[in-house]
Amino acid sequence: DGQLTECYQATGKAPIGIWWIDIHRGDDINPEYRSRLFAQEIKRDRSLELFAATPPLEALKILLSRAVTEGVGYTTGNKRTGMKIDFIDVRRAYFHAHSKRRVFIKLPAEDDRPGCCGELCKAMYGTRDAAQNWEAAYTKFLNEAQFNRGEGSPCVFHNTGRKITIVVHGDDFTVLGHEKDLNWFREEIVKRFEVKFKARLGPEDR
Repeated sequence: DGQLTECYQATGKAPIGIWWIDIHRGDDINPEYRSRLFAQEIKRDRSLELFAATPPLEALKILLSRAVTEGVGYTTGNKRTGMKIDFIDVRRAYFHAHSKRRVFIKLPAEDDRPGCCGELCKAMYGTRDAAQNWEAAYTKFLNEAQFNRGEGSPCVFHNTGRKITIVVHGDDFTVLGHEKDLNWFREEIVKRFEVKFKARLGPEDR
């Protein structure tokens, strides 16, 4: 029972409970089932700083406004070469973030053994600081890609050299830039995270 003993020595508590959640996001024609293991960390630990930022609605409004503003999103008389907006979703975002504290969980029934528990290496859905850990992970990635974090909102980032602006809300990235720069960012983000490119909105050559 070494693992269980280590849990009590490190935290003074039993391992955190877990449960499976099954989600169906599709329909009868296009089924899309997802199963995710959640931690049941309910009690508040007052020693934890749990704040994780979310962008104001105005941040997204400004991004959309810039895209369609003459002289900003496109040059006068040449809308077709203007800026576009990418919508990118990071899959299983929290699992890309490192756990910053020692967190022990019970094992699923199919893997459970007497005296054993699990210690998280990555953030897990249901732990109280998972969102904060994910914020640190995507901020580190964007800083390494030469993005500066906004002063008005920590969820807004700008790359001056490539003129790309990003608003991050949870695991959703809304990205404004010219097509060649959006393509560059797609190449960069897939190096770090597993993503889904939802759509690209903007002018097209005809």
